[in-house]
Amino acid sequence: MRFSKAQAWGRKVPVMPRRPHALTFALALIAGLPSALHAQPEDAEHRADRLRTIELNRGAQGVVDRRDRSNADVRTANRKAMERYEKQRAAWREQVQACRSGDWGACERR
Repeated sequence: MRFSKAQAWGRKVPVMPRRPHALTFALALIAGLPSALHAQPEDAEHRADRLRTIELNRGAQGVVDRRDRSNADVRTANRKAMERYEKQRAAWREQVQACRSGDWGACERR
């Protein structure tokens, strides 16, 4: 028999081993089967509601896609700006290093 982490605190609490049970899975599958077999056919009103929901979801997805495309442009612009900044910073660091090494021409502001 195994014991849980509670054993570290002096309490001995038995823990059942955790194993998937095929029988439990099979029973759950069989329990859901009758409801699927006895499902009522879809009536016209329900079908119209379902199709309208699908139509609304497609419209909403179009809005999300347009938003994502416009955000992609902003992300691209930000990435390019960050790349420019990193190049300028690297050049500045090289200039500072040269100045500290004794290249007095590098010490002048540009």
